[in-house]
Amino acid sequence: MQTSIKWIIRLSTLSLCFILFGIMYSGVSYADPSTQASVSGKVTDLEGFPIQDATIKYSLRYQGEETEKSVKTDGNGSYSILESVQDYTEISFIIEAEGYVTDRHRNTYSLSEGEQILVNFELYEPSTIVGSVTDQTGRPVLNALVKVTGALDRPVKTDQQGRYTVTGLDYDYNPNIAIWVDSADYMLYEQDRLNVQAGKTLIVNVVLTEAAHVRGKVVDEAGNPVSGAKVNAGSAATTDAQGNYFIKRVPTGARTITVEAAGYLKSSQNVTLVQGDHNTFNIVLKKDADITPPVTKYRLVPITDTVNGKIYIKGFTFRLQATDEVKGSGVKTTQYRINGGAWKNYEGPVKFYAPDVKVVEYFSTDVAGNQEKYNKMDFVKGTFEGAGSY
Repeated sequence: MQTSIKWIIRLSTLSLCFILFGIMYSGVSYADPSTQASVSGKVTDLEGFPIQDATIKYSLRYQGEETEKSVKTDGNGSYSILESVQDYTEISFIIEAEGYVTDRHRNTYSLSEGEQILVNFELYEPSTIVGSVTDQTGRPVLNALVKVTGALDRPVKTDQQGRYTVTGLDYDYNPNIAIWVDSADYMLYEQDRLNVQAGKTLIVNVVLTEAAHVRGKVVDEAGNPVSGAKVNAGSAATTDAQGNYFIKRVPTGARTITVEAAGYLKSSQNVTLVQGDHNTFNIVLKKDADITPPVTKYRLVPITDTVNGKIYIKGFTFRLQATDEVKGSGVKTTQYRINGGAWKNYEGPVKFYAPDVKVVEYFSTDVAGNQEKYNKMDFVKGTFEGAGSY
């Protein structure tokens, strides 16, 4: 009797286990191997050595939906990805490993159900540029700003000995590596096409050239400021409303400053520039002795009409063109009037029609105030007095 009870208990316990097992795994479904695709391969360095614990981030994209996942390489640098996909699922990769440049892999692969592909990755170590920055006498330049292509978002400064280090450079991202060195009282230094190689250190020592900053004021003979004057001392600047100018960074030493402004004679001044903002030159311009008036010429373009098969001229498009002498002060205004009426500024072609218009007069004035004598076109008499047509 006791034996029977024991067997009943055992059978009941076994039945209960089967029931619990069925409940636990009732929601589990197994992937159909025919819908899975696999991607595998290795991550190595440039010498072919495996890279352990590299992170392979991958994105799966299908019909606009994207899923991001990652795996790591084992001790042999190997990795394996197994995913359920539908045909034409795209996969792309980003590979990261400590001490190496991140590989944002350029290729995108298309996966199909049941497909197996092999994709190997090769990582390289970042490049480094080191060096010193000195002036022309060999003295170190402190706190000079050093920028390098690929590291422009993290410029560095030289230390107390003028030394700098820029590392983490990805030469493959931009093989034309360039360097800029910037310090306030020196000319900007630029050098491109540096021979940077993966995982190696390049030494670039820089010698900066002293720079001068030039400032001053431009006035006329009465002491009034001249605005809009062009000042050139190797680089150019334009004076402001108070006649002031400022030119940054031109080489030191002997130089000629030239100043030009409309209505004034050109000025030239020989100076010696020293390093820094210690070069102030105020310049006086003389009025241009322009005594020659401008010359205005005309052009008449017929406006025609056809009546009974015949072409008639019913008016003209009237154009004017004014010029000043080569070294003149320049044309300021051109004016005209019709039939002795009010003078108007010429701003573009004018149309007039016969017989309304009998006499047209016009003239120009230059910046120096020289006024041209009147040009006169008398359509009634058929006479034209003045500079003629163009």
